[in-house]
Amino acid sequence: MFDEETGKYSKFLMAIYIIVLAVSAIGDMQHFSASTSRMMKAVSLIIVVIGAALLLISGNLSRIKKTASFIGVYAFVLVGIIVWSVFLWIINLETIDFILRGASKFMYQFLVLLIIFSGVYMFGERAIHATFYGIALANFIILLINLQTYGISESINSVMAMFHGAEAQEGFARAMEIHDITFAFGFYIIYFIFFAKHNRERIVDIAIAAFFFILGWKRIAFAALPAAIAAAVMMGWMRPKTRRRFMKVIAWGFVIFSFLYVVATRTGFFEAVTNEFGINTMGRNDVYKYIEKYYDISIGFIGYGFEYTTVILQQAMLENPEAKIVVTALHNNILTVYIELGFIGFWAWLLYTWVFQLRWMLTHWEEKVAMLFFLSELYIFITYMTDNTLYYYYSSMSLRIMPMAYAFHIYNDAEIKLWPWVKKQKPSRLYKYLTT
Repeated sequence: MFDEETGKYSKFLMAIYIIVLAVSAIGDMQHFSASTSRMMKAVSLIIVVIGAALLLISGNLSRIKKTASFIGVYAFVLVGIIVWSVFLWIINLETIDFILRGASKFMYQFLVLLIIFSGVYMFGERAIHATFYGIALANFIILLINLQTYGISESINSVMAMFHGAEAQEGFARAMEIHDITFAFGFYIIYFIFFAKHNRERIVDIAIAAFFFILGWKRIAFAALPAAIAAAVMMGWMRPKTRRRFMKVIAWGFVIFSFLYVVATRTGFFEAVTNEFGINTMGRNDVYKYIEKYYDISIGFIGYGFEYTTVILQQAMLENPEAKIVVTALHNNILTVYIELGFIGFWAWLLYTWVFQLRWMLTHWEEKVAMLFFLSELYIFITYMTDNTLYYYYSSMSLRIMPMAYAFHIYNDAEIKLWPWVKKQKPSRLYKYLTT
């Protein structure tokens, strides 16, 4: 078990956690079907069972209160989306199959919350490392399998072609484009560079995370991660008040930008810009064009409920081949949320994600916890523009475990000298209540 004063933890339990998570994450390999991948994710329930058993045995009330406060904040927005979706499903007279599809997908998001609760309860801040090692082990095993499948020489040629700007990954490089896991490594690069303790393990971790991140070759991630790193560096130079102001301004900026992004997509401005600069959207503009008839930029647009865009695109593939729809996901989470939750639901989601959560972190937890949340959210939110990362299993797990586990960080004098932004702010009453 984890000791909050010394930072010690059970290495045996961590080994089990890593192996179980790795077995679960191997299911994201492209050889597996979607149903098999979902079944393998369910293997991670073992972590929840172990966590529940230890909770009953030890019953550390302080640790329960701290972890539960984060889970409550994370779960609130998920519950809100479900409740609003149920209302929309009822008034739109949706079929039972459609409703069950949406509900089952949300079950995995709540499973994520149970896993990170168990991990942080057992290991404190080391839960970040344990989750990283589990995902990295899975990616390493997938790497070995793909090397055996394609051969070393062919694999190297495939990667070199990718680096030299091939239009699309082929062979080995394509097989290593493990969407969810690849995006997840971005969070760990941020954490290891700016937040983890300076030791040899940190250097190795950065190298591993960077290797798999680059090998996965997600273009939007290559734009998102440098943006988050640049923000972290700038905040390191700022005074505390300026830092908080900076984060709040950027948060509101993303709220406003997200709505303008939806407007730009609906009016065709996004397509005009990408065409002007010769940007290959890989068919996204065709999908955005097709789906225009399903929504309006209006306060009266109430949405259709969770997973509706997937149903629209699936129907188009089967019933309307002239539409040239070859994907079943919109590859634009920002637009997806607007269509599914409507005008009011969209704004509520944005404000909760950026404004409320950031303010909650800044008010009730030490400044660096809020900074880790901010940088993680900044990184993944940029990917929402062209991908479906909002409900990715391991990306969601990594995003949410970051500030939650870092709340158990044990500071030392050497670290404060290395990082001027580590200085503790005056804790809130909630923080004192949860830590005493």
